[in-house]
Amino acid sequence: MAKIKPFYGIRYAGKDITRLICPPYDIISEQEKKKLKKLSGHNMVRIELPDRGLGPNKYADASRLFNGWLERGVLKKETKPALYFYEQHFYDHGRKLVRRGYFAALRLENPHGGAVKPHERTLAKPKQDRLSLLRSVKANLSPIFGLFNDKGNKTVNLCKALSKKRCDAYAVDPEGTRHKLWVVTDAETVAAMEKVLSDRKIFIADGHHRYETAWNYSLEMRKKDREFSPGKEYNFVMIYLCPMEDPGLSIWPTHRVVVEPAGFEARIEKYFVTLPGGDFKKYSGRSPQPLLVWKEGRQRTLVLRDKKALAANMPGKCKAYRELGVSMLHSLLLSDVSPDKITYVKSEQEAFKLAKEKKCLAVLVPATPIGAVKEIALADQTMPQKSTYFYPKVASGIVIHSVR
Repeated sequence: MAKIKPFYGIRYAGKDITRLICPPYDIISEQEKKKLKKLSGHNMVRIELPDRGLGPNKYADASRLFNGWLERGVLKKETKPALYFYEQHFYDHGRKLVRRGYFAALRLENPHGGAVKPHERTLAKPKQDRLSLLRSVKANLSPIFGLFNDKGNKTVNLCKALSKKRCDAYAVDPEGTRHKLWVVTDAETVAAMEKVLSDRKIFIADGHHRYETAWNYSLEMRKKDREFSPGKEYNFVMIYLCPMEDPGLSIWPTHRVVVEPAGFEARIEKYFVTLPGGDFKKYSGRSPQPLLVWKEGRQRTLVLRDKKALAANMPGKCKAYRELGVSMLHSLLLSDVSPDKITYVKSEQEAFKLAKEKKCLAVLVPATPIGAVKEIALADQTMPQKSTYFYPKVASGIVIHSVR
């Protein structure tokens, strides 16, 4: 089963790291990157998404920056291995929530079998980018996000107890999310967390490209390292672990903006019943899930005509997979559209605005239920890219795991 361990984290030297953290690389726009760089000359975005500088390539520049920050004491390595407990206080559509979990080093294993279960497909280009950065910097700058079953709420209760103590680092990001970190080194707590996961599977919620990249890097190093041993850090990846039972766990949908493909209206007529756009929210809690199509200012809710179409178009897929709105969208309506031709957005209004500007379609999908993520992963199946958006994102730069 899943194997975790404490690690010698690398962290910013100060306690208030508000101006130093950044979101994960794959959700940072060019405009946001500029804003983050203005916050500090040591903001993690400078390494997470490096610019091409004076060196031979941007990845080598990122490595020089990282090592320079370590040498100058901007970043410091812990003297003891630790687990890092982490809280995020945030608002989710008006609800005040707290999500709790912890960072650990997770033993890597083949992503296509074993105790670590992915649920989304990956693309080659992002993996090559992350692999180039990992080869140069030799550190996990941002974690994989993993979910697990926490029977008896042991982890949830421990996190709540730790939150009463003074934290070791904190930050407030531009969206207003408050981040708090506690460094935990005592053997009893570490052993308790290792035991909780000793017979559990871990479901990758976010960071599929980073996990596969770390796995590929470990395979490279096994061939190169004449002193290979299973305990070396490149055989592990940094992971943020959150219990599925945590009351602060929130999944948002990721909507699509796309140029209308040929035969789109005919496919709608074939597979769906069309209802007013205002019915979308009413049907969103049902299974199969509905879709909402925005076209030229008009909104329509699409409800599946016949479940037989799902089995015919998604053979071999489990029920949870087939009945998701995002699966039906890509299998029934956008089957001929490459994922890189689609723009992915969080906000409904942003999707409508972008579709109007580009003179194309916006398609809204309901959020993927956490139970579906688990069922699909256990079936060793993967959903289309960007099927889930776990909110808020785990920050990059809160803690770093060296793979040297």
